[in-house]
Formats: sequence, structure tokens, C-alpha cells
Amino acid sequence: MDKLIFVANIKKEFLIQIGFPNAKSDISIYRSKGLLSHLLKRKHYVAAKYFDYIPEILSSPDYAGVTEGNIEMVKCFKNNIFLSVKLDVAKSIYYVATLFDVKESKIEAYCKSGRLQKIDVD
Repeated sequence: MDKLIFVANIKKEFLIQIGFPNAKSDISIYRSKGLLSHLLKRKHYVAAKYFDYIPEILSSPDYAGVTEGNIEMVKCFKNNIFLSVKLDVAKSIYYVATLFDVKESKIEAYCKSGRLQKIDVD
């Protein structure tokens, strides 16, 4: 993984709310310097428009969940943007793995299956 850039912290309380295992403290989230080129290479053009919104997605998602140790979030803008955070085990660093647009029906299916839950804003 190339040079990492800090993007946001995720609060311990939020991690507990979404069922993140062993949430003992806030965690720092990073992104690779090459994430935007990765998105464009994968033809995630819609999501690439929201690249600068990654900190906002991480700090106030509309939906979130934990799947196979990865933190998954969706923020509903004009488009629904799905973001996945993974752990680089070797470096013990959490990073944004991918970002893509997702349809409302997919969000509903993820909620129904328990993969995501609606996050209520206090």
C-alpha cells in the first residue's frame, strides 16, 4: 500500500453501536494516496465525485455495519455512496478500501439481511 493520508477518526461509541468487535477506543482511518486513481480505474466515476466527502461519510453515515471485520457505511447524498474500511493486519492500520455508488434497493436488502443498520442522528 502506498503512502497513507489520515482522513478521520471513528468514535468508540459509534463502533460499539454498530457491533464492531473489541471496540476499546476511537480508531483512526486512513486512505491511500492512490485511492482516487483506483476508483477511476475501476470505473467508479459516480463515487469519485464524492471523494472529498470521505471524512463526512466516516463521521456521519446514514447506514453502517460490520461484515467480516470490515466497517461498511453508506451516506445518502444525491447518490448513495458505499464506503468500506478494512484493517491492514501487518501494519495495524484501518484504511478506506473502496467507495462506490449503490442503489436504494441494495441498501434495503443489506438492512433486511442485517449487514447494515440505519444510523439515527441524535
